[in-house]
Amino acid sequence: MKKILVFLLLILTSAISLEASAVIEEESSEANLFAGAKDKASVKIFNESCIGCHSGGTPRAPHATTFAAMSADYILGTLNGIMSSQSAHLTEDEKIKLAEFITGSKVATNLPEPNFCEKEIPPINFNKNNSYTQWGYDRQNTRRSNSNINSQNIKKLKLKWVFAFPGSTRSRSQPSVSGNVIFVGDQNSYFYALDREEGCVRWRTKIEGEVRSSPAIEMIDGQYFIFAGDYEGNLYKFDAISGERIWMKSLRYHPRVILTGSVRVYDGVIYVPLSSREWADGANPDYECCTFRGGVMAIDADTGNELWKTYSIPVPPKDTGKFSESGKRILAPSGVPVWNSPTVDDKRNLIYVGTGESYTSPAADTSDAILAIDKVRGGIVWSFQAQTGDAWNMGCFISPGSGCPEEDGPDWDFGASTILIDIDDNKSILFGGRKSGHVYALDPDKNGKLLWSKKIGRGGFAGGVHWGMTTDGKSIFAGISDKTYINKFPGPATPGVYSLDAQTGSLNWKFEPEDRCKDYGPACDRGISAAMTSTNDIIVAAGMDGWMYILENSSGKLLWEFNTNVDFSDYTKIESYGGTIEGVGPVIAGNNILINSGYQYGGNMPGNVLLNFELQD
Repeated sequence: MKKILVFLLLILTSAISLEASAVIEEESSEANLFAGAKDKASVKIFNESCIGCHSGGTPRAPHATTFAAMSADYILGTLNGIMSSQSAHLTEDEKIKLAEFITGSKVATNLPEPNFCEKEIPPINFNKNNSYTQWGYDRQNTRRSNSNINSQNIKKLKLKWVFAFPGSTRSRSQPSVSGNVIFVGDQNSYFYALDREEGCVRWRTKIEGEVRSSPAIEMIDGQYFIFAGDYEGNLYKFDAISGERIWMKSLRYHPRVILTGSVRVYDGVIYVPLSSREWADGANPDYECCTFRGGVMAIDADTGNELWKTYSIPVPPKDTGKFSESGKRILAPSGVPVWNSPTVDDKRNLIYVGTGESYTSPAADTSDAILAIDKVRGGIVWSFQAQTGDAWNMGCFISPGSGCPEEDGPDWDFGASTILIDIDDNKSILFGGRKSGHVYALDPDKNGKLLWSKKIGRGGFAGGVHWGMTTDGKSIFAGISDKTYINKFPGPATPGVYSLDAQTGSLNWKFEPEDRCKDYGPACDRGISAAMTSTNDIIVAAGMDGWMYILENSSGKLLWEFNTNVDFSDYTKIESYGGTIEGVGPVIAGNNILINSGYQYGGNMPGNVLLNFELQD
C-alpha cells in the first residue's frame, strides 16, 4: 500500500520528470523515489547528496516534491551558488544533468534561442483600448474584456502566430497585452516582451524563478512599468520599454513563500497574494509542520517598500502537544494560502481574496474562506468561511503518522479569484468559486452574508471550480474540471461550463465537452480547470485535453473550437507543441485571443506554446 501511495504522490505533484515518475518500481523509501529512472547517475547523486536536506528536514531547503515547479537554470544556479560547497564534488556536467533530471526542463546553455525580432518593427507603444493589462481584466476581476470579437464574426478567427518557450514543458504565465506589445514569463525564469503583430521577442530578461501568473502593465507618472512575481517569492518592477529591472524585492517572510496568484496593481499600490510550498513538507515525518501563514501584502509601486501585510491567520502557530511519528512537534494553525488575484472594491474600500486549506489541525476559521481586507491599512474586516475543518498536507498521501491532519482534507480551496458585480447603484454581489464544485454569492454590504450557493461539480484536488470564472453582469460562468486522481470523492464527474443566474443561482445552461481523451492516454482529461474569459456575447473556455471552445453566452451553444494539443513546430524555428490548458486562461483584446497551451504538472500533458488567434478577412 505504501508503494502505491508514494507513486500517487509523484503523479500528483510531478516531483520529477515524467520519464522518472513513469517508471517507479519497487522502492518505497523517500530516498529512493527515483528508482527505475533511466538516468541512473543523476538518481545516485540525488540519493547520496540531496535527499537528506530536500525531504523536509531543513527549513530553507525546498521539498523534493516541488522541484518540478522550478527551472533547471534555477537549480543549477543554486548548485553553483549557495549550494556550491555541497556540490563541490560534482562536475559541471553532472550538475547540469542533475538540474535537468529533477525539474524536467533544460538549462539555458542547452536551450535553443527563441524567435527574436529580426526585421525593422515599430517602437513599443501602449494603448488602453484593445488591451488586457492584468489577470482579471478589471479591478473587479470580471475577466470580461472589450474586444471586436463576437458570435457574428467568430468564423473569421484564425491562428496568426505561435510562440514557443524554449525547452519548457508548461506554459503557465498568462500574457498581458497593450498596444503593440505582449508581456509574459516562462518556466525557465525568463521574462519576455513580444511583438503583438509578429510574435517575435522584442526583449528578454533573466530573473530568479518561474513566473506562474500574469504580469501587470501599469502607467505611473507618465511612464509604463511591468510588475510580476515568481515562484521564489520575488516581486519585480521592470521598465516596460527596455526591460531594465528597476527593482526586485524578496517577500520571503517565511522560507516557503511562493507567488502563485497574479499581483493586482491599483492606484499606486501592488497587492500581492501570498502562497506557500510548505504543504509538501508534511510528507516527511522529520519536518516540524507547519509554520507558514498566507495572506496579502501591499507594496508601494514606486519604491517597492511594504505598506502593510495581512495574514490570513491572525494568530501565529503554536505547539499543539501532538507529534509526528518521528517525534517532531505539530504546530497550528497554519497554512491558509492565497493563490488568487485580489479583487478591489473602491466603494467599500476593501480587497477580496479567497483562501485555501489549513496545513495542520485544528484548521483555522479563515481556511476555505473569502476574506475582506481593509484596502488602506490592511487587516481582515470580515470573512465568510464555506467549510470548517479543512486541514491537509502532502503527508496524507504517505501515512497518517507522517503529519497528515486527522481531517485529511478535503483540500477544497477558493482558488478562483473573487468577482464583484454591481447589479445597480445600490446593490453589489461578490462571487467565489471553490474546488468543492460550489459557486457562492455574498452580500458585501452585509459582511459577506450568503445570498445563495450552488453545487455544480463533484469536487476534488483539481476542482470543482479551480482557477477562474467570468461574468457578463447578469450571469456568472464557471468551469468544472472534476479530474479524478484517486477515488476519494464519490459520485460522477460533471465537467463542463455552467451558466448561473447572478441574482438567484439558478442554472441557465450547461456545456459538456466531448470526451476525446482516448487519443491521448491517462494524462488527458476533458474538464475545464483553466480560468475563462468573456467578451460581447461569447465565452472562451479551454480544457485539460487541450481543446479550446467559444460558446454563445446566452445559450451555451458551441460556436467554434480548436485543438491546441498538437505539434506546432512548423510555425516556429524550435520544437513547439501544445498540451493541457490549465491555470491561466485566454486573453481577449481587440481582434485577438491569446492562450497558453501545455502544463506538465500534476499528471497533465506538457507543452510550451503561446498561441495568438486573430480575426482575419
